Amino acid sequence: MSQINTNNYSLNAQRNLANNSRGLATALERLSSGLRVNSARDDASGLASGMRLESDARVTQVNIRLQSDVISANQIWDNAMSVVGNIQTRLNELNAMGLSGGAEAGALTAEAGTIQSDALAKIATFGGSTTGMTSVAASATGGNGTLDSISAQRTGAGARMNNAEFKIEALRAQYEGQKAAQSRIMDADFAEETSRLSRFQVLTQAGTAMVAQANAVPQNVLALLR
Repeated sequence: MSQINTNNYSLNAQRNLANNSRGLATALERLSSGLRVNSARDDASGLASGMRLESDARVTQVNIRLQSDVISANQIWDNAMSVVGNIQTRLNELNAMGLSGGAEAGALTAEAGTIQSDALAKIATFGGSTTGMTSVAASATGGNGTLDSISAQRTGAGARMNNAEFKIEALRAQYEGQKAAQSRIMDADFAEETSRLSRFQVLTQAGTAMVAQANAVPQNVLALLR
């Protein structure tokens, strides 16, 4: 080479240095963020897939919370019906003693109604359905028929809780799969990125030195003028 206006050696060294610098910057970005895909330029299709999986996973989390609310609502109802059942048993005892019209029976009946109303109100705060949870009017004439109704409602509440538990189990498995798939697309492989970081650090240092060497080459031409 005997030209001084265009230093092809330097241009080549600068191009390689720029490429290695970008590689170093990418490795540093991935290691600092923990993500392989930090922007669309890293992997446009991967970013789209990762965003879709993130959205699906969040919807699954919402569904898990909704099923948990179903369990909470039915637990409230089951506990309330347990107390109402105890009240009805006491009313049956009063009936057996011929005290069905007494003050205690009236107070117990009122308490049973209050417990049921409170339970339905709490269920509503969870967004739970009161279908199948119709109020059981504990009365002195209800007898075993009322206890049968309470038992049936508690059985229904238990079935709904079990069903919700199974749904949560399935949803958790689904969520795990969604997050695993997202991780494979979006997360950085630290072993790989650490290796890339070391490689590009060495190449960048070497490239910087070579640019300096290449920039000195045209000075050799000046020897022809001496």
